[in-house]
Amino acid sequence: MAQENSLVESAFQRTAHVNRWFGLIKANVTVVLLAFVIELASFFPATADSLSGVVAMAALAYVAAGFVPLLWRHRAPVTVFSGLLLHQAIFVFFTTPNYLDFSEIYRIPYMPITTVLVALAAVASDRSLRQSLAAYITAVALPVLISARGRPFDEDLWFIGTGGVWLGGAWAFGRFVARNRLRITALEEERRKVEAAVAQERAHIAADLHDIVSHAVTVMMLHAAGGRRVIDTDPERAAQALEVIESVGTEATQELARLLRLLKPAGERADKEQQTPLPTLGDIHGLIEPVRSAGVRVDVRATGEAGKLDPSVAHAAYRVVQESLTNISKHAGSGTNALIDLRWEPHNLTLKISDDGAGSPGKRNDSMSGYGLLGLKERVEVAGGSIEWGREDGGFVLTARLPSSS
Repeated sequence: MAQENSLVESAFQRTAHVNRWFGLIKANVTVVLLAFVIELASFFPATADSLSGVVAMAALAYVAAGFVPLLWRHRAPVTVFSGLLLHQAIFVFFTTPNYLDFSEIYRIPYMPITTVLVALAAVASDRSLRQSLAAYITAVALPVLISARGRPFDEDLWFIGTGGVWLGGAWAFGRFVARNRLRITALEEERRKVEAAVAQERAHIAADLHDIVSHAVTVMMLHAAGGRRVIDTDPERAAQALEVIESVGTEATQELARLLRLLKPAGERADKEQQTPLPTLGDIHGLIEPVRSAGVRVDVRATGEAGKLDPSVAHAAYRVVQESLTNISKHAGSGTNALIDLRWEPHNLTLKISDDGAGSPGKRNDSMSGYGLLGLKERVEVAGGSIEWGREDGGFVLTARLPSSS
């Protein structure tokens, strides 16, 4: 089933990619066709009285050929722009009035401009400011230089001004598109960061849920098994086991409710009562007592001068102790001797939780999923610390180092 879902998802992704590709092609062709229609609106009035039928068709074919490279204007904007500027220059050279004895049929008041406008806009949107300004100046100057052919520019000032306005508009439009593209890219990057942050927070919540449920269920199962064995011979001890089960279950339910509130939209959480603070290292006595009452002897030893922990670091330390005691209760069992060693240093707290493996778990399960320890590793690293674990002298040792401030 998972493989089928993966294949379906892959097919949908390929379809979306193909649709997006065809959508871009369609939009590109539409722009080129629209530009060609605008060009024809200038071509026919300007050449109607100047060109004969065959020459007019040849000139139209030459002008139309200039629109084909526009389909690649965003892949190679400078190359396409340079080619179309040369295309325009050739037309200008053979059709503008000059001192050479060309036939009057080639002296027409028209110059193909739309292709250059579109290509210049592509250069302005896809290349740097310096490159686009150089392209703009070249697009204004080159036709004037060709049509002047050594004459003074006095008669071409109107042409320079008009060309500067039209080409300047295309250049400004391209820069506007580039600016908006950067803004869209920045917004998309911000959206990706937000999604990553949300995913990371949900992963942390999932790790919290695992820690809470695993610890509570393990302690409750141990006490239930112990109470069942002594319910006939020692009813008072069985009653104590039931009290621990009730207490641990209540505490786990409250923590689960707090975490589930975090998954709700912010608007739905606004009217709720103030959330209870996250448990920290100072709350580990609530973890130790139920484990002790299940037959695991837990000692706590602290050395050095206690420093200050940031809330996230203190919560990570709490989860280290919780996961360690859960694993000791589950895999070592009653009769195990465990030690929680807190070593305070000027800028670090080292948590070392170890057991001697001398217990007798009700049901041996040597195949650990590792999810709890891997989630714990990520939590500690996010808090700026490091963690390692492994078997030692028949037992299990976990060491976590967390940053602190003196």
